[in-house]
Amino acid sequence: MSRLQTTVRGELGHVSQTLTGRIRELAERYATPLPQLELEVAALGARVVEHLTRMGFQS
Repeated sequence: MSRLQTTVRGELGHVSQTLTGRIRELAERYATPLPQLELEVAALGARVVEHLTRMGFQS
């Protein structure tokens, strides 16, 4: 019985650590609000257009 209890506790600890890690990962992924991401994409898009224009690309 003692061995079973130790095994179950170990498994619960592992599951808890895995879940905590996943929650942290999701929190980091969604920390930046969408409007801020959209502004960053627009700025980077403008830089790409600028570079392409300097290289002589015409659409």
